Amino acid sequence: MGATPLDVVIAGVNKAGTTSLYVSLAEHPQVVPSAVKETRFFLPARYGKPMAPIEVYDSYFEPVAGGGARLEATPSYFYGGAPVARAIDEMLPSARVIVVLREPVARAISFFEYQKTRLRLPPELPIEDYLAHADALTDLDFLDPANERYFAVRGGHYADFLPAWLETFGPDRLRLLTFEELTAEPARVLIGTATWLGLDPILLPNDALAAENRTMGFKSRRLQRMALGANDRFERILRRHPEMKRRVRALYLRLNGQPAGSSISGDVRRDLTARFREPNRRLAAQLSSAGLELPAWLEGAEPRAVGIP
Repeated sequence: MGATPLDVVIAGVNKAGTTSLYVSLAEHPQVVPSAVKETRFFLPARYGKPMAPIEVYDSYFEPVAGGGARLEATPSYFYGGAPVARAIDEMLPSARVIVVLREPVARAISFFEYQKTRLRLPPELPIEDYLAHADALTDLDFLDPANERYFAVRGGHYADFLPAWLETFGPDRLRLLTFEELTAEPARVLIGTATWLGLDPILLPNDALAAENRTMGFKSRRLQRMALGANDRFERILRRHPEMKRRVRALYLRLNGQPAGSSISGDVRRDLTARFREPNRRLAAQLSSAGLELPAWLEGAEPRAVGIP
């Protein structure tokens, strides 16, 4: 029997570069990635439902050689807060967790556009109507996974969820990254992350951090629906052959892709900025209390004095 593998979980957040990070780390020869990027194994804890046996989680991975690591990325874990963090800690007691944050206004808009490309929202839906509908949903409504599509704003209230992860894993087992540093300095971030995980950074792929899961629009709704279905059906195969997946995706985008993006008015951006002002202040206080560096988009936030539960 070899040494127990290190479990690495990219736990959040949506539309913050988690797919690119997963793919780049997955190409490290000491890493065994999950058969599908998002196992979603721990999500039942978010919704108060029973967990499957750990053997089900193990089935997503090939055997790991000594000194290797198992890797998965389910970015909506972050929003499960304490129940999900505790479930991971109990079932994977040596797990390392990575959380990637993104400036919340940009993330909210990207998330909104992404839900359209996944055909979960009408392509003609204005963001103003989307925000009004999301505002009408209660905490109880968000216990229904079908309402995850309306999590653009709530999903940027990082301060509501981060304390549970800091408390459960602490600075030694939790690594906090930002989308902005991932895109600006990918090599530095990947080398630092690999080193933190005890992986040889020299073995990282030369073209590490290739952009993955970038939100793109589509010309034909019918072709998009077919492509989404095929991607879900064949993900286990495509994940084992990342270069093939890139080529297939590039071919599809040439055929049916087009730039995504609704016209987001200045009024909407100002409204979103105002919505995130208070949670950003709390986040700044939480990060400062934990001795963590503030991302550039938080440096202007005046931290509100709060403790970390």
